[in-house]
Amino acid sequence: MEVDGAMKVQNQNTTIFFGDNTRRERQNNVKEQENARSNIFAGNLNRKLDPIARKRQEAREKAMKIVSDAWAGEQELDGRLEESRNKIRQYQKEMGNAGEEINKLREERLALREAYSVEEDSQEEQDLKLLEKKVDAQIPDSGVTLTMEEKKRIAEIEEAGLTEYQQHALSLKEGEKAYRIEMEEAEEGIQAENAFIAGTKLNRLKSQTMIKADKSADAVLEAASDEIVGMLMDEAKDHIDEEMEEREETSREKAEKKKEEEEKLEELKEDKNKKKEFAEAISDQTEVVSQYMLELDGTMEAVQKEIKKIMDEMKLTEEELKGAAVDTVR
Repeated sequence: MEVDGAMKVQNQNTTIFFGDNTRRERQNNVKEQENARSNIFAGNLNRKLDPIARKRQEAREKAMKIVSDAWAGEQELDGRLEESRNKIRQYQKEMGNAGEEINKLREERLALREAYSVEEDSQEEQDLKLLEKKVDAQIPDSGVTLTMEEKKRIAEIEEAGLTEYQQHALSLKEGEKAYRIEMEEAEEGIQAENAFIAGTKLNRLKSQTMIKADKSADAVLEAASDEIVGMLMDEAKDHIDEEMEEREETSREKAEKKKEEEEKLEELKEDKNKKKEFAEAISDQTEVVSQYMLELDGTMEAVQKEIKKIMDEMKLTEEELKGAAVDTVR
């Protein structure tokens, strides 16, 4: 019975010790798992933040490129407009210079007429004006044309021959012609540049490049934001899935440990039952021995009675009988 009590105490100690170890291990495992989940999530978050940060940077760069390209286009366009304005100023300067030279030639012509003492209403002067009209008609886009009568008269003048005054005056007119052509070309250039400037401004109003660029940039950033939100949602979903898997794994581990504990408890219970059976068997044997000893006591008592009877019959003294018994034992 003392053995059974010792086993109970020992089993009790073993159970308490085993329970303490299990509790500490379970707490340590929980802490390790929490730290692992924290590290895993932080690692995953850092890993996922890199694509998100990269996506934001790419969106910013793309938006900036749209705006900067539009701005560069506007700057280039402004440069071309300024270039056109500079050309206009140059053409205007050329026209001014040509006009001054024409005025000088006209002054020389007047001086020439005075030098030759030619009257303004004279036939010679009238014929010279007709010859000068022919020179003007030869200037492109001058708008000057000759009638058939004028052409016929010019042919008669040229056939009769020009006077010295007319020849010098026409020489000055030819010089004026070159400046007139230069002025006409400058005027055409000014018109072309003005048309370019007007058309560019109109197209700029219609295209609204910077406004559209700003909207496109906003659209890029908004699309990137939507994509980033999607990435964050995927990250959150992945994190939840990982946590669920970890919880399931933890549950499986707890179930396995619980099963192991139950198996150990069952083994301890079986061992305890075996020892109890052994103790009961010993107890039963002890009872058998006790019964046997009782029976043996009864038998010895009977034997003693029989011996006493024999002694009485043989009239032997008790001392003699003891001596005989001692000799017999030896």
